[in-house]
Amino acid sequence: MSEKVFVLNRKNAIAEKQIKAILWYVIECYMLTRNDKKEYSKTWVKNNTTIKFENYLRNRLVEDYLIAYKGLLKQKTLTLIDINFTYETEKEYIDLKDGKTKSDKIDIYINKLGLQREWKEQDENLYFAIECKRIRNLDNDIKGKSGYILDIEKFCNRNHKNTRLPFEGQIAFIENGSITHTILYNKINETLQNRKSIITDSLLAPIALNDKFDAAYLSKHKRNTSEQKFSIYHLLFDYSNIVAD
Repeated sequence: MSEKVFVLNRKNAIAEKQIKAILWYVIECYMLTRNDKKEYSKTWVKNNTTIKFENYLRNRLVEDYLIAYKGLLKQKTLTLIDINFTYETEKEYIDLKDGKTKSDKIDIYINKLGLQREWKEQDENLYFAIECKRIRNLDNDIKGKSGYILDIEKFCNRNHKNTRLPFEGQIAFIENGSITHTILYNKINETLQNRKSIITDSLLAPIALNDKFDAAYLSKHKRNTSEQKFSIYHLLFDYSNIVAD
């Protein structure tokens, strides 16, 4: 193994440890949402806000939990004491299809990951992105699993102008009580097997990120822009008792 490869593997291992701690915390916040018996009404959001309901669910997770309970994460690791959570952050990327520079809107943007020493980058340039999607059915449309698949394709097709860690995150807000996380992950895998625009090295497989939660999965892919390998951590959250009409 060359020194360059050794250094890269070490950097990635340190980054992955941080990412797993963050995902543990995201799951903790989801569990707090359930314990608090939160209920978010589509009708109330429509009548009282101008926010898309998907974005409202994301905002509540970020504002009410990820930001508010950071002390839980600090108890797990002191290397993330300065971590920052926000949403609707924009970064630039080059579109593989037309070569144009475009704006990448990130659902949940997480930076100050404590990696600048190993990665030799400014802390502001190192970030972890999580995309969120509502799942209401298993049809092949934007309201079903198709929108979730499109986010995977987006990760593959965008040539990011800033440093991009080889780790991505996705959250599914499953609103339909008849769709279990097992059903959804199998449907996603069926689609990936036939999606030529996504190079998949490993389909979604269960991964332990938090001992209170069994709906976390890991898949591995290649970016179409550079052949760089990257991983996606999938958190399939049951929101069927959280979302109301």
